[in-house]
Amino acid sequence: MIRTWGVFVLAGAAVAAADAWISGAMSGALRTVWIAASNVLIFGILGWRIHRLDVGKRSAERGLLRVSREAVALYTLRGACQDMNELMERMLGTTAKDARGAAFADWLPERDRARARAAFAQAAEGQPRHFDSHCLRADGTSVDVEVTYVPVLSSNRIVGVYCIMKDISELKRNRERLQHSEKLAAIGELAAGIAHEIRNPLTTLRGFLQLIHRSGSAKYSDIMLSEVDRIHTIANELLLLGKPQAYSLERKPIASLLEAIATLVNAQAALHNTSIRLEKEPGIDGALVLCEETKIKQVFLNILKNAVESMPEGGIVTIRIGWEGPCVHVRIADQGVGIPEHILPKLGQAFLTTKEAGTGLGLMISYGIIEQHGGRMTIESEEGVGTTVHLRLPIEPDAAAPNT
Repeated sequence: MIRTWGVFVLAGAAVAAADAWISGAMSGALRTVWIAASNVLIFGILGWRIHRLDVGKRSAERGLLRVSREAVALYTLRGACQDMNELMERMLGTTAKDARGAAFADWLPERDRARARAAFAQAAEGQPRHFDSHCLRADGTSVDVEVTYVPVLSSNRIVGVYCIMKDISELKRNRERLQHSEKLAAIGELAAGIAHEIRNPLTTLRGFLQLIHRSGSAKYSDIMLSEVDRIHTIANELLLLGKPQAYSLERKPIASLLEAIATLVNAQAALHNTSIRLEKEPGIDGALVLCEETKIKQVFLNILKNAVESMPEGGIVTIRIGWEGPCVHVRIADQGVGIPEHILPKLGQAFLTTKEAGTGLGLMISYGIIEQHGGRMTIESEEGVGTTVHLRLPIEPDAAAPNT
């Protein structure tokens, strides 16, 4: 660049010398016309050169947008969008043309904008900054992102700010899964210790209560026995939670397992004026899942019992089993009372339940079983409408979905 400017200066000096010689040889109106024309020429060449340098600078800036593997947008020092690459267009759900002039904080939630303004101001002063936030896309959806602001330098001068957004949704989910697994492990150890401590005295208490019951003093013994049995049930669930699981995995047709459990629960469902309806997508009978049969059946049993018990006035439990990419998708929907919105994010925690006699451990164990089988369990619910449980389990390679 210095060499180019040197040549330009030398050429300018030569033109100026020639101009001075020619101007000296002329006189009158002709000399005035020549001076005006030569000035226009010199300033025109200078303006053209400056324009070319500016175009080169802008091309370099936009070159980074094109080659970057991240979603990048270019902003002025005042925070107005100048350009963005295709990845950023996809991230925001808009085009560079439509976003031109938009403020850098427009894509962030209100609660994060003060932090974004502070970070942008520091980047404009030469200090790169990054933070986690949510990107508000043009279609109204949002995605978890890491936002980085980096100063744009030209001739050792800051002329703008790059905004780089990285989708961290999967990373965040992995962190949450890790935290949940660590919490489960800690709770499991604690649960096993508690269960062992209370089982022995419970056995003794139950024995004496049975003796009292047989001797004819049964006024309160029935209630006491039922409560002792309930504590015993909780102790067994705690032991199941704390016991290390050594699964013996086999390839099983998931549809058959689900049908067997649905048949088993049907008898209880009939007592609650409830029916179970099973729907299957074509070819799903051949879907094989690597699993421990008893554990997967336990999950289905827990969910179906919860569905039936959630409908005291009766209703229909709909089970739909189908394909979803490399997974089998089991959808169990009831028409029950639903789950309050503030409880939904906490489902799966120990002793969190909406049932009067529940412990919350059954759902917690179900989450753990599905995760240990490489699957995923999610729950949707609306009060007064019902609850839908989604189970996704990976299908064995030779049980691929049919072409549709």
